[in-house]
Amino acid sequence: MGEWDQFSLLQSFFMKEEKIGAFDCQEDKSNIAQIAPVFGIGAVEFEEKPGDSALRSGRRPQVVTYYKEDPDLWAQPVLWERETFAGTMIRFVCRPKKGVLWDDEARYLAQRFIAGFGLIKKSVYLLNGFRYTVTHDRVFDSKNLNYGIFRITELLEQGQIDQYAVFFMNVNSTGEMNSQIGRANGTKVMRLFLQKLEEVLEEPEAVWRVGGDNLGAVVRTDHVDRFLEILQGTHISYGSTEDEQYRISATAGICVGSPEFHKTSEMVDAAQICMNMARYTKHVPYLFYNRQIVQMLENAKHVEMAFPDAIDHEEFKVYYQPKVSLLNNEVIGAEALCRWFRDGEIVPPDRFIPVLEKSRLICDLDLYMLDHVCRDIRNWMDSGGKPVEISTNFSRMHLNNPLLSRQIVETIDRYNVPHELIIVELTETTSSSFAKRMGELVYRLKDEGIRTSVDDFGVGYSSMSMLRDIPFSELKIDRSFLTYTTDTRDRSAVMMKHVISMATELGMSCIAEGVETPDQIRMLKEMDCFRAQGFYFDQPLPREEFEKRVRKRVYEINSRSDSEQMR
Repeated sequence: MGEWDQFSLLQSFFMKEEKIGAFDCQEDKSNIAQIAPVFGIGAVEFEEKPGDSALRSGRRPQVVTYYKEDPDLWAQPVLWERETFAGTMIRFVCRPKKGVLWDDEARYLAQRFIAGFGLIKKSVYLLNGFRYTVTHDRVFDSKNLNYGIFRITELLEQGQIDQYAVFFMNVNSTGEMNSQIGRANGTKVMRLFLQKLEEVLEEPEAVWRVGGDNLGAVVRTDHVDRFLEILQGTHISYGSTEDEQYRISATAGICVGSPEFHKTSEMVDAAQICMNMARYTKHVPYLFYNRQIVQMLENAKHVEMAFPDAIDHEEFKVYYQPKVSLLNNEVIGAEALCRWFRDGEIVPPDRFIPVLEKSRLICDLDLYMLDHVCRDIRNWMDSGGKPVEISTNFSRMHLNNPLLSRQIVETIDRYNVPHELIIVELTETTSSSFAKRMGELVYRLKDEGIRTSVDDFGVGYSSMSMLRDIPFSELKIDRSFLTYTTDTRDRSAVMMKHVISMATELGMSCIAEGVETPDQIRMLKEMDCFRAQGFYFDQPLPREEFEKRVRKRVYEINSRSDSEQMR
């Protein structure tokens, strides 16, 4: 073959290669195999040696073999090399075939071949490097959200998304993990957890880090169960000893692909919404997006839109559930509870309280309720009545507000209500940061003569250190303790008895909520708990009915039937 024909062959080869968007594919190998005999080529390879910064970003040295057929490893190869970025070197290598001796002309053609091939592939290499950078998470050495969006979008465009499910996940208790085993080991556990999740996946399935302790994934529908098994808890070894293990789990929202989804953002948002609901509303390890979720979201949107108008028109009413002394059945106080009257109907609390909690509008409602309670107390006092202590609920969402104690005091003082008539109820928390802020709030309120109560004690993983460190005035025992048994020898009853004894010795009064039966009253008395509220005495009462109850003062209860007749 003449020199002109060889140049034409090279030109044709380059034109084919320029149309290939991949860095390494079978088409490359086929194209090289067609011209290798003409130029005496035995091997074509690519070598990458990343610089220090690229190594820190997760890049690793690599060798790519494009073509290999009996090369002469002792002969001098033809090279084309460049420094690309931050010290990273790339090199394309062309070796002769055994038995082929390149003269000057043949070596020149081989150089033209490897230089042209290198230039074409370098542009693809740099593009891939850019893609790697923008789709890779340096901290966890994993894919990132950009990669996840690309993969989901690809499946949508190919019409295959109905075979897959999109996950949005939050790894549980990462703060606790980092405090127990250290941040470095915590990061290592997260990396290994991601790798373990990837092990059950196949292309084009993928898992990625969204940011913080949030992860995402796209998983074939027939692999979802296996994926969920790992999410619900797996042990990760982060060291060489048996003790160096940590059990890690995640809460997930799952959106299964269907024709109703046309955008990647719609599926990611749906999965994230389910994850948030699983964590904060349902308290379950995972939730699938479905019609019920859609209805709940529509309800949430309706509640949020209606809330400002409802506040302005005072649609939220205060109902009072009496607190009763078990020593003489006398009304000694009440808990203020919220009822929403909208368009002639009562909106159930479970339809709006969780929504307001999530959107933080609950803070506005809590202060609204305190204002109306103080207004009611002022009216009772002005009309000559003898008011009783009223407790009002405050969400833990308030703990991010450094001005809360001042707002509470200003509201009470606006109506010139004695501070000792208000009890601020706060729900227990296991979060160390929330517990610290709660302690600061309780101390500030105590300095103002305002008492505090820890609500729903026993519902979660109650922290004894919280009772030790925070000077609550009252401990409110959750109804769940009473539903287990009325036998004082039962384990739950024994626990409750000691909690009551401990709280009393710490200077706190104890009150049990959710009391419904004479047997529960008997058990509470045996445990030296002499304050209660619940349907045994009264359901939450509107203001006028509660005023009548306070004036009557004492419940004349001899039996359950008597109680029912009174109501």
